[in-house]
Amino acid sequence: MIVEEKALPEVARFIESDLESDPELSEIVELASAVTYSPYALIILQYNETLHLKVRKGIDLLQISAENSLCASLLAQDGLMMVSDTLADERFVNNANVSDGLGIRFFAGVPLVMRDGQSFGVLAVYDVAPKALDDHQQLVLKILASQTMKVLELKSRVYELQKKQLELEEQKQFNNDASIRLRSFFESSNNFHVLLGKSGEVIDFNKTAVAFISRVHNAVLQRDDQFVKYLHPAFVSTFLTRYNEALEGSKSFEEGSTDYDDIGTIWWEAAFEAARNDDDEIIGVSYLIRNVTERKLKEQKIVEQNKSLLKIAHIQAHEFRAPLTSIMGLMGLIKGENYEAPREYLELLDDAVNALDDKIKSIVADIDNTIINPYIAHYQ
Repeated sequence: MIVEEKALPEVARFIESDLESDPELSEIVELASAVTYSPYALIILQYNETLHLKVRKGIDLLQISAENSLCASLLAQDGLMMVSDTLADERFVNNANVSDGLGIRFFAGVPLVMRDGQSFGVLAVYDVAPKALDDHQQLVLKILASQTMKVLELKSRVYELQKKQLELEEQKQFNNDASIRLRSFFESSNNFHVLLGKSGEVIDFNKTAVAFISRVHNAVLQRDDQFVKYLHPAFVSTFLTRYNEALEGSKSFEEGSTDYDDIGTIWWEAAFEAARNDDDEIIGVSYLIRNVTERKLKEQKIVEQNKSLLKIAHIQAHEFRAPLTSIMGLMGLIKGENYEAPREYLELLDDAVNALDDKIKSIVADIDNTIINPYIAHYQ
């Protein structure tokens, strides 16, 4: 069975994730091995024609071809599949893993199924001796497969969130770099842009600068004005330092915010760069200001969203303990019964797993509502 192309990106995310060292998945594999008395237990994911053995017990292989693999048969099933004796089954008697190699005589597994119903992996157990799983063992194997899927889904969403956060940080860095590289005096009419002489006088300006000075200072910007008179007092010292650096040929960048009583707080980025004539002589300073208020507000929103995520994680971490403790306690009882557990234990275990499932769904929904959905809505 080949995973459909539309599902490949999600499968790739699972494969790229560091599952080998995950303690929850390792414990699931150990339990599957112990419950079924099988020396080999694996969590296997399929990508194209390759089977990736992501979490393993009893085997060192990292990947195998899907062609003629025993796992390929498991992936094609809707539910648990069990072959008690491969030598007695004509479908597998000539398989290389049966006739030689590992000498597999028994195998069983449950497909890992995505939300759209497509199988992309399997929780499987193998043995070199023929045998059969009883009803209790089969039920526990199904429960462990369901838990495996829930852990993978949660990890996938966390991975997706981290990737989007990285993209946002890279975009922010790109924007900052682009600002410092500005050279043209009137590159953008939407930016406040003035050309200053060597004595700080205004040589030229664009329409945005005129409109801003008129709005904020109720004044008319004119050539030969000393520009420093239009600056906020708290910024004068920094401005003069950057201005003099630009006269020496250095590019520089400042960012900050200024509170204007009538129009509120404006976040800005300011670029200082030497202005040169055709002979490459420095004749003044190009001073460009970009209004980045909208971007800053979005960045502040991201910070608030991250705080919300931390709060969600803190709350949910405590709420996870109850179902996890129930599962661990029940598994201890099942082990104590030599895995011949009464039905009441398994029903309680199923209830605990469902409770844990509800918590995971709640976390995923909180992440969607807090981060992913607003992010997608903004960029659609």
